[in-house]
Amino acid sequence: MKYRSAAELLPPQLLRELQKYAQGETLYIPRVKRKFWGEGTGARALYSRRDASIRKKFSNGVELEKLSEEYFISEDAVKKIIYKKGDAVMNVNEIDYSKYFWRNELVRARRSRPDDWKYHRNPGYDSDERFFSDYAQELPRDDEMWRETWENYVKANWNSDDRILFAFETHDGDYAGGGNLHGIDERNGTFGMFVGAEEERYAVAGAALMLDYAFNELRLNNCHTGFIENDTIFQPVFVKIGFVLEGTRRQQVYHKGKYWNENLYGLLAEEFNARQ
Repeated sequence: MKYRSAAELLPPQLLRELQKYAQGETLYIPRVKRKFWGEGTGARALYSRRDASIRKKFSNGVELEKLSEEYFISEDAVKKIIYKKGDAVMNVNEIDYSKYFWRNELVRARRSRPDDWKYHRNPGYDSDERFFSDYAQELPRDDEMWRETWENYVKANWNSDDRILFAFETHDGDYAGGGNLHGIDERNGTFGMFVGAEEERYAVAGAALMLDYAFNELRLNNCHTGFIENDTIFQPVFVKIGFVLEGTRRQQVYHKGKYWNENLYGLLAEEFNARQ
């Protein structure tokens, strides 16, 4: 480091002012802090807002290809933004869960994503469990067909006012189940609901979040659903939530060479809130 006399660099008035604080001493004068790229023009703030928007949309299920087209950047660039290390990384742990509506003692809810298909493929897919869920015997399909079916299902209902799809996660971020609100009739306050999970407790907890939203945010009043007779998989979950038997449709569904009755259950907003 080269030392130079202050008398050679500073104007006399400034030198006299400096001598009030130090005389005959060696001083280090730091460089002016350099601005980062884009700080002076506002470009840095602009791209920061864009990147945050991209991460948010991706977390809500928007695909890389669509984000690439919307923001006119390559898919590789989108990936770098989404998975960027540092303070800007997309991290669900940054959410203040003490004020998070979509959370209770067991699970937290989020919107379903196209890549959730892998959680739904299981050995019992063509079993009675699927029949009790969908009222039909499904045709065989491989993983690729199931992936495509699920992705199209999520995309078709993403902005739907009639069907809202949810996924449930444990507090550690592990997938725990899912469900949906469907057939939403705002005029009459009626709607249907489906919920399923590997463990019954997660299904009950996830359903409570969806019903709280439907009854106490959307102002809906009556949730109705039906179950095939002898259903020991889904019906017990809804009974635990508080649904009551309202009637039976006789011989409503045909399966395995016979007609099955459908039991109709319902839950009112006042009944749900009383149990809470």
